[in-house]
Amino acid sequence: MPVYNNATTLRRAVESLLAQSFGDFRLLISDDGSKDDTVEICHEYGARDSRIAVVQQRQNLNYGNFRYLVHAATTPLFMFAAGDDYWHHDYVARMISELDAHPEAVCAVSRVAFLQDGQMVEYSEGTASLVGSRIDNLVRYLDSPNDNSRMYGVFRTHVAQRAFPRKNFHAFDWAFSAGTLLAGTHLEVPEVLMWRDRTHPDRYTEYVRRDADSTIGRIFPMLPLTVDLLTRLRVPPSYAVLRQLYWLNIDFHLNYLRRYHPRAARFSEGAINGLARFSRRIQALL
Repeated sequence: MPVYNNATTLRRAVESLLAQSFGDFRLLISDDGSKDDTVEICHEYGARDSRIAVVQQRQNLNYGNFRYLVHAATTPLFMFAAGDDYWHHDYVARMISELDAHPEAVCAVSRVAFLQDGQMVEYSEGTASLVGSRIDNLVRYLDSPNDNSRMYGVFRTHVAQRAFPRKNFHAFDWAFSAGTLLAGTHLEVPEVLMWRDRTHPDRYTEYVRRDADSTIGRIFPMLPLTVDLLTRLRVPPSYAVLRQLYWLNIDFHLNYLRRYHPRAARFSEGAINGLARFSRRIQALL
């Protein structure tokens, strides 16, 4: 459980995990420099239950806090647990049962409901089963990564550790999920067994400015993800995969420009549309 200023929701999250029908687990909570009462709450639960260990990072790791946790795992199965989520009491048991029944699968996740101010507002679109070939699964995933709630499923630990990016970059969680698909399939239990607080989509565009370390990184937010997939993870560079990565880069490029540089966005849209028309004409001639 990576936490940062989660004092208002942390008790609910931890109590939800302690109430799981599957009780043979270790809960490692890593605080990333919280400024509220998060650390005190973590230590309170650590003193109460021997399954809980608490780590306080010396400096804010941001996405690196997730990396720290996945590599600290020593059990065969692993699960990220956000400090503002909560789960049905059979969530972990049901996911483990799915993985036990399907050795080719590397992840099992339930359907997810998003909450806002305590009220359910929508269902996740990011947990659908991906049970085809490696290429088909990657193409389907990259076509619509959406909220990526599948990242909070139960994974085979060695797969999760190998897939997790070595560096921080925007959409690191998409690279993680895509990387696990190189090792096996993802299964969805078609019931809502996890509830998550909803983050407004505009916030992710704002995160680009925080995450990027260069102008190019801000203008093309998906470029680091693309490089990670093609070089470190060696995702098969099929036409279908490259096409999805291309459009993912274009979509987020335009989203960023529309938000912060609308005049540049209009110019970029015109250039992209012109290139698309030229490409169609070349294909027609061939």
